[in-house]
Amino acid sequence: MKRVFGARATTAAVAAIAVGAGAALGMFAVFGAHGAVPRTGPLIVHSGLKSPPGAFVRGDGFFTEKGRSQLGAAVSGAMIGPLSPVAVRSSGGKLAYNTWQELKAVDGEQSFSRQGIVDGDPLGTPSLRVQDAAGKDFLLARGAYSAAWRQDGAIGFVKGVEPEFRAGRSYVGQVVVRAGAHGRDVAWTTEPAHYVVYAWAGDRLLFYRIGLGEKTEVLVAEGPGEIRPLADGSVIAVSPDSTRVAVLGQDATSVRVLDIATGRELSWLDVTTAAPPVAWIGYSGSWVGDHIVAPASAGLAVFHVEPGSLGLEQVLSLDRSEFPAGVQEPRFVDDSGNEIAASANVPPRDGKSGLSFLLQCDRIARSCERGEPAPGKDWLRQVDAAATDKGGPR
Repeated sequence: MKRVFGARATTAAVAAIAVGAGAALGMFAVFGAHGAVPRTGPLIVHSGLKSPPGAFVRGDGFFTEKGRSQLGAAVSGAMIGPLSPVAVRSSGGKLAYNTWQELKAVDGEQSFSRQGIVDGDPLGTPSLRVQDAAGKDFLLARGAYSAAWRQDGAIGFVKGVEPEFRAGRSYVGQVVVRAGAHGRDVAWTTEPAHYVVYAWAGDRLLFYRIGLGEKTEVLVAEGPGEIRPLADGSVIAVSPDSTRVAVLGQDATSVRVLDIATGRELSWLDVTTAAPPVAWIGYSGSWVGDHIVAPASAGLAVFHVEPGSLGLEQVLSLDRSEFPAGVQEPRFVDDSGNEIAASANVPPRDGKSGLSFLLQCDRIARSCERGEPAPGKDWLRQVDAAATDKGGPR
């Protein structure tokens, strides 16, 4: 699975914005009734999802059970891909979302030189915006991306050293935290680097440092300047009590559950030797109760977590002719861990533009409903809720 966006890779992601990301989802088990033992196997996807679970964003719209709200700009995950949510809602109802102002059109199929682009040319500007509970939409920070709300209303994000993203250069910044949307920026990191904020785990902020070759390192911040490394790799999910984190190794085959406070490894699994085995696992999944869901080579993988052990409980496969890019950002949408929602992407092909779908699946019934297609450039995504005082983000 492709990892994240480095300097040129970010540019490619910006250029390929029309592809968007994906959504698929699913689960399955042998017997039709809930409470049956989940079984590995294919997901059957049907059209007809009328009301996607929870909130989602698409283009310049924010959709909830109350209907559509107009955003101040179109959402975009160009700077973060699936490493961090495109949009996240605070416990007080504020929506923080990523946007992108294009300064120069880029064709991802051609070299920069063929397009007359030289190193240092400004290509675009990322920004964070907020829509409050009353519907007022405002700029949170220009030259910023990847937001995470804390339970008390504080918000952490990356603030660029300079606003513009430039060709051939890594976009470096600092991780900053505000006490509220209108508060003062307080730098928690001490050195500029290519960072991506992931989520809060209680009062601890989890974020990435992106290195050479797009190597990802998970860091933990306890406060300004109180930074420590946690693991190489990328985060699958934070536990509901915010004390543990499931981390995927750089090889995309090893999964570890770590104690966030100490960094101690609590359990480990090589998914290629699990039963059933899978070729690789993706990041940015979900954790509810004692279950974790993550993207996988087949489609979806569901893990069972116990004290000191981690097992691969279920592998759900998707028809790759229908969903060639698989799924991204699967989320449990019920407390029992039976219902999963995700994004699925269909890349451009045969002269047709890329599309994205929202899927909602029942892993016990092995049935998924597919929503209406959206252009890939609309960045159709679920909205993550802020970490609560009792658990991590959902």
